[in-house]
Amino acid sequence: MTYYEVSTQMQSILQLTVIGKIFRPNKGKLLNLNRDLDQYIECVRRYLSFKPTSKQKLHKDAYHKAKQRFELKTALLQSARDKAVEIYTSFRKVKKKGSRLHLRKYCIRFDARAFKLMKANKEITSY
Repeated sequence: MTYYEVSTQMQSILQLTVIGKIFRPNKGKLLNLNRDLDQYIECVRRYLSFKPTSKQKLHKDAYHKAKQRFELKTALLQSARDKAVEIYTSFRKVKKKGSRLHLRKYCIRFDARAFKLMKANKEITSY
């Protein structure tokens, strides 16, 4: 086994969570953010109604109708699809008899399809 073969086998995915805050949003930005959050949550709920176990199958069965129904960018529709599959498969693994699935915490997941992080030498806030 060569060094190159070892290094490719040991590769892993780095996942980074960035939490951001919008300082002093104007009324328009606030309305758009709240609308997108509501649409995203409804989209995840809609996807969950299919009891999804496969992203590909859910995409085939529900993506085009979701695109027509929800006013979300494609990346957010795909993110909602992925989140719904993860939520449902996790629920199936730990569910007990008589338990029901419901969403408790709501947040929009932005990923590489939605935006790109770039390093900048700018200070946004003092803390």
